[in-house]
Amino acid sequence: MLNRSLLFSLALLLTVDAGNYLNANEDNKIIYEKDYFNQFNITNVNDALKRIPGVENIGSRNTESYEPGGNQKRGFGSSGTQILINGERQSSKSNSIIKTLERINADSLIRIEVIRGSEAGLDVRSDGVIVNIIVDSSLSKSSGTWSAALGYLTSGDSNWRGTGSWATKIKNTDLVLGLERIGDLQSRKYNEFTVDQEQSLLYYRLRETIEYESSNRVNLDLNSKINDKNILRVNALVWFDGKENAPQIQEYFLPTDIEYKDFYKKINWDRRESNDGWEFGGDWEHQINKNNSFKLRVVLTEENEDQTDISFLNDTINSYKNSSETNNRKENERIIRLSFNKSIGKSSSLEYGVESAYNKLDRTFNLIYFDSNAKQTNAGIINTSGEVEEDRYEGFLSYNLPLSNKIRLDLALNYEWSEISQSGDVNLSREFKYWKPRIDLKWDYKKNRQIRLNIERNVGQINFDNFISSYDQFEESIRAGNPDLRPETEWKLKLEHEWRLPNDGGVITLKGSARDIDGPVDRLPIDGYAGIGNLGSGERTKATIDGSIRINEILEGGVFRFKGYLQSTKVTDPVTNIKRDFSWYKRWETMIGIRQDVPGGKYSWGMTYRYQSQFNIYDPYLWGRFAEDPTLGFGFTAKINPQLNLNFMMKKVLDTNIGFGRKLIYNGFKSNNDLLIQENFDVNEHNFFKIELEGTF
Repeated sequence: MLNRSLLFSLALLLTVDAGNYLNANEDNKIIYEKDYFNQFNITNVNDALKRIPGVENIGSRNTESYEPGGNQKRGFGSSGTQILINGERQSSKSNSIIKTLERINADSLIRIEVIRGSEAGLDVRSDGVIVNIIVDSSLSKSSGTWSAALGYLTSGDSNWRGTGSWATKIKNTDLVLGLERIGDLQSRKYNEFTVDQEQSLLYYRLRETIEYESSNRVNLDLNSKINDKNILRVNALVWFDGKENAPQIQEYFLPTDIEYKDFYKKINWDRRESNDGWEFGGDWEHQINKNNSFKLRVVLTEENEDQTDISFLNDTINSYKNSSETNNRKENERIIRLSFNKSIGKSSSLEYGVESAYNKLDRTFNLIYFDSNAKQTNAGIINTSGEVEEDRYEGFLSYNLPLSNKIRLDLALNYEWSEISQSGDVNLSREFKYWKPRIDLKWDYKKNRQIRLNIERNVGQINFDNFISSYDQFEESIRAGNPDLRPETEWKLKLEHEWRLPNDGGVITLKGSARDIDGPVDRLPIDGYAGIGNLGSGERTKATIDGSIRINEILEGGVFRFKGYLQSTKVTDPVTNIKRDFSWYKRWETMIGIRQDVPGGKYSWGMTYRYQSQFNIYDPYLWGRFAEDPTLGFGFTAKINPQLNLNFMMKKVLDTNIGFGRKLIYNGFKSNNDLLIQENFDVNEHNFFKIELEGTF
């Protein structure tokens, strides 16, 4: 599949239309002026971002990360973002930059700059592409955006979502206020059969889950130029009345009941979660003189979650509550970052400073079983309640300089000290110290072609929930907490080649990376259960192709997108001592898509096809495998009038199959090869549709 995608994409190179143009083009910066977007049907700034070849996936809410856990950032740092607004990153971690762009009216847009590789003077580093969006709220003073959508499952379940934003300029202050009602629906239908070690059928099981999610969010974005030397920016977010419900019905049938007529056992799960929280982020930038400035950045976050899962058992004789699980958690984060920037000559810069980050998780987990007489039994799990805290300090220094007219180098060195402590059921404190060097090199060896090299040492962010015991709903097993968990570290080598086709014809990027990982996070045996811990060492290599090509001679206004990777991972299993791949990592994945902005600016549509390899799940007591089916999504937009659009989206066009998997569950460690049962499950879902109206005022 990957090879066919590549051949198709290369063939399309011969049909690229060179009629489009850019208003400006520099060696390391491609500039799209506001007039460029007049040919498209856009209502907000994020719509404009999606029309630029090579970066449209950055502006998608469903960006393919391909990185399990890759969305967890350690502190604030100088990396981890690809989008700037007026040359500055958003002082936020919970407040999505994509939703910020959706709140900005397209009339406020001045231009979009695509920065290839590094650039002096920016307080963000990227070994790929950075997008800088220049806006001026005074161009759309006292205007706004809005949307209202209905999501619908073919099961008959539905929910609604909506957004509204208002922007204005008061003297030297840009102000954007946003309101959002989040609504999301997911569904899962499991058709399962379980056999014993002799492959004799034990029972059938049917499961169905409808997941509901809703929340209310209020956003405030403020940018104030106090005077010629001082700028203040604020990003604030409050969310409340959040709900996540995932009821599930499980029905068990005897091997002879192949038509699933009479269950012999039924479990009704009532799973509910409520959540709320807030985030305040801001930065103050002061220009000391022509060549020197400093920036103080602060981010404060709090999130509260209360989860209750109750199961009711019906064995056709008795019907009663047979388990109760509660999981209450409160998470806080505080980040303070002070950085100084010094311009050296015409094109070099030096940045240095310190960052302090404090993270805290307070969580209590409780699991109780009941019999038919309402007699309760505690699950007997240890390490179910406590506080996990991390206090971290980091000093950083980076120097960006040109080696020639076509080669630019960015050198950085960070030193990190942290203390992780746990109190409650377990009391333990540990210190960690890391040097984190980085080298970024970019070489514009030919017009529109660039090579980028990145070498660095990274330190991963720990998921604090793994310190305290919990229940894994997917695998229906207890997950032990691990107080000895530590951050994994890696040395990474990454090489990229970017080819931008002439006349805005598109872009093709080839990437190759190799990682040497110390202490990769995976599953270990802990106190008779499986828990998350650190393995000895691991390796990961990956090759990726990513392209976006205009195909005007085949389909006027059309863009063909393709992306795929092939990767290899290796680690030693903690139970069998045999080399294996990483849990949950896919061997390969491909995506191809077509989008057309129909000439005239009134209609646009797109389709995206995804296919991927199976992945393995490793556990001290089980081994699992899941193969996902290909998916095809479709979207359509129609301009009703200059201020109103109609959007339609269908999640799965081909069918409702998600995939097929199996789990081998052992009696004790899997290394003993004493198989207990084998579960086989076919997973489907209900089709999902969304109809949305969006507009400006």
